[in-house]
Amino acid sequence: MLLCLKCYKTYNQKTIKKNTCKIKSCHGEVVEIDELFIPVIAELNRKGYDTLFCCSGHIKDDSNSYIYFYDDVVLPSLPDGYLYDQDMYPHVDWNKYEVKNTIRKKFDDKNKSINELGRDIYNNVLMVMDWVDGLEDLNSDKSN
Repeated sequence: MLLCLKCYKTYNQKTIKKNTCKIKSCHGEVVEIDELFIPVIAELNRKGYDTLFCCSGHIKDDSNSYIYFYDDVVLPSLPDGYLYDQDMYPHVDWNKYEVKNTIRKKFDDKNKSINELGRDIYNNVLMVMDWVDGLEDLNSDKSN
C-alpha cells in the first residue's frame, strides 16, 4: 500500500504516478508502507516522529519488526520488546551506517506454526498502535 505523508491518504500502487498525492490541495510525498503498519506510521508522522522505513514482520525464519526514524527523532519510550539496533547488535560498528535511529523487535519464531507467528505479528501491531497512541503529540504546539 501507499501512504501520503502529508494528508495520510492511502492508495493502491497502480493509481499513483511520480510518488505524489493526487489530492489537489496536498501534493504530498507518497511512499510504500507495510500494510499492517499504515495506521502506526501515519500517526507517528502526524505526531512529529518522522519515519523512514518500517516492517511489521514476516512469516519466515528470523522474523523481526522495525521502524527507522530520522536521526533527529527522540523517542520518550519504546514499545514493549523493542530495542534500538545499537543495543540489539552492540558488536556492529554503527558509525559506518547512515540510518542509526532504528527500533526493532525480533520474533521468537522457532517451533511456531505459521498461524502462531502470524498471530504474534498481528498482536505486535496492536501493541505498537497502543504505544503510539500514548506518545506526546510534538506538533500540538505548532498548530496554536
